[in-house]
Amino acid sequence: MTRQWMTSIGLDIGTSTTKLIISELLIAQSQDQFTLPGCQIIDRRVTYASSIYTTPLVNEVEIDVEQLTQLLQKEYKQAGVTLEQVHAGAVIITGESARKQNAEKIVHYLAEHAGNFVVATAGADLEGVLAAKGSGAIERSTQTGEIIANIDVGGGTANIALCQDGKVIETFTLHVGGRLIRLDKDGQVTYVSSYLTEFLENSFNPLRKGEKASFEQLSSICQLMAEETVNYVKGSRKASSLLVSPHTRSAIQPDTLLVSGGVGAMMKGKKPETLEEVTVHGDIGPLLAFHIQALGVSEAPETARATVIGAGMQNTEVSGSTVYIKSDRLPLKNVPIVDVPVQQEEEWEPERFQVRVQQALKQASTLFSEDDPPVAMALSHFPYCSYTMLQQLTKVILAEFTACFKEAKCLVVLCEQDIAKALGQALAKQSKTLDIICLDQIDFTHGDFIDLGLPVAGEAISVSVKTLAFSS
Repeated sequence: MTRQWMTSIGLDIGTSTTKLIISELLIAQSQDQFTLPGCQIIDRRVTYASSIYTTPLVNEVEIDVEQLTQLLQKEYKQAGVTLEQVHAGAVIITGESARKQNAEKIVHYLAEHAGNFVVATAGADLEGVLAAKGSGAIERSTQTGEIIANIDVGGGTANIALCQDGKVIETFTLHVGGRLIRLDKDGQVTYVSSYLTEFLENSFNPLRKGEKASFEQLSSICQLMAEETVNYVKGSRKASSLLVSPHTRSAIQPDTLLVSGGVGAMMKGKKPETLEEVTVHGDIGPLLAFHIQALGVSEAPETARATVIGAGMQNTEVSGSTVYIKSDRLPLKNVPIVDVPVQQEEEWEPERFQVRVQQALKQASTLFSEDDPPVAMALSHFPYCSYTMLQQLTKVILAEFTACFKEAKCLVVLCEQDIAKALGQALAKQSKTLDIICLDQIDFTHGDFIDLGLPVAGEAISVSVKTLAFSS
């Protein structure tokens, strides 16, 4: 068995705080006479965790990129790590920070200056998935067989992920967080998020900047926010004015609720009993934490650093057992994923598959045509594949891809099963003009883009599936 360590970072720029972790991922490649060659991450260790910083802002609508860059340089130096040593990880921007005017520009800038293969990523759904990975909720769902709801409550949003059998089965986000209401130690309100306006008015608790809030009023607001969150997560409430984006609550009811994030970390503190104790951080965080805890939910194993640990340790995977790679094309960043079901019928029907490929690629060609490769074709719902079916798949994929992307020189195909080597060879044999990259065992459920890194152990490469959604 061949083993190799890889350095990964996670940098989380949140509504109220920014933190960095550095971790080591142990990649093992194995092969014997009874199994396919395999490569997987078998160990993950946090080797350095930074202090938790207040997210630097130029003003209410801009993040301070210069201070963030200095922060990163300082922490790398303190950890004894150089940029050349970093080969994986993620820079993520979360909560209300993702709505700052320069958010997208900053996160891409930092990604380019954080190491050899660090990805920029943002988006509420992925934040929820990363927090569930970093908090321990996904692992707990595997161990217990329960449906675990992880509620990651930060400064501006609560990102929720429902986990079952080691996978995230549903995500949604609420405008619930400690920094949505800010005030001084005397209760003078300095900021109220516009996302709370409707909720506060509907609950007969209007609160405006410049007013003086009482302890009782703040306690009532925090109790209502906590109840709204927990009831929606449990499924007893089907709608909420606090939803970040439209969401239809499924019938899934979690067995256990865990809370992570900065507010989750405050749940172990004592109950605030005065305005001064509530406003120790200039917001309602401690009081919101108390009211969430009072509803019987538990603190997650990892709280304040859950998202950054998820980003730095869990966002990176390695390609599967049998891959086909044109290595001189790597690394590739931000390749859009186009999901095409292979089989939706009871039996394999190549004509219907061709229609699905044609529709998906035509739509993609109107959106993505500048880069090469223009897209990564993700083949889902993949049944058993015979030799005849493999040849038919190959013919359809090449015909439709070259028709939609006439200038493309590289084709990327993602598979859920161990078929990449065979499919890649078939594609390369039938096409003399395209560079073929075919990867298997890729879970592209929660992500719109994929990054493909350099080889890390034999043929295996590091892979990050992500989203790049920034709020306007």
